[in-house]
Amino acid sequence: MVTVGLASAQSLEENKLESELRSTLQQRWAALARHDVKAYGAFLDDKVLIPDNGSLYDKKTLLERARTLNESSSQPREVQVRGYGDAAVMIYRTTSRVPFAGQEFTEELRVIETYVKRNGHWLLLARGENEIPNANRVPVKITPEALDVFVGEYQISPGKLVKITRNDGSLMEQGPDDPAPEEDFPLSANTFFQREQPGILTFTQSPDGKADEYVLWIYDSTIVGKKIK
Repeated sequence: MVTVGLASAQSLEENKLESELRSTLQQRWAALARHDVKAYGAFLDDKVLIPDNGSLYDKKTLLERARTLNESSSQPREVQVRGYGDAAVMIYRTTSRVPFAGQEFTEELRVIETYVKRNGHWLLLARGENEIPNANRVPVKITPEALDVFVGEYQISPGKLVKITRNDGSLMEQGPDDPAPEEDFPLSANTFFQREQPGILTFTQSPDGKADEYVLWIYDSTIVGKKIK
């Protein structure tokens, strides 16, 4: 009976903690969505550090970023929490919506956040995320002939080429380190994705309709390749 009572108390405590952290997260997101820098900063610990694609953001740089950041996220799913006194960890999954090249794309993310409690309020201390290949993207139909304009070789750095070919009705891509070509699925007339990658590929075109540039946005990086052949 004592064991059952302890388990029940632990469950109630975790439920309370999850509710508090969810509320904190939603309020922080709401402040970020309206670019309310002061309100957003109230949810960040003074010592907050967030790594992002090789950069390290402290509170000052996060507040500067909040003035212009236009990403939005769905409600957290698959939430797990762990509490350690005045420290807590929350892991969750979310769908992030990111504007890019005049369109809105989605990313599936697994996020881990560390919080500390200061004066009765949970503040974000650290955050990390991993992108999950996005299975909910739906390809559009493009005629095989319309894909021909993208076929060619694109130089992304000296000696490094991305080769684009067409295999019947499919556009195929092989990067400099890829052992074999992989299929690019169309999201629009000039934008593509791969099933096992979270990135978005866009081909820019000259006024006469010819493709002249390969632009891959992935992991918050932009890789650009000029068409050379």
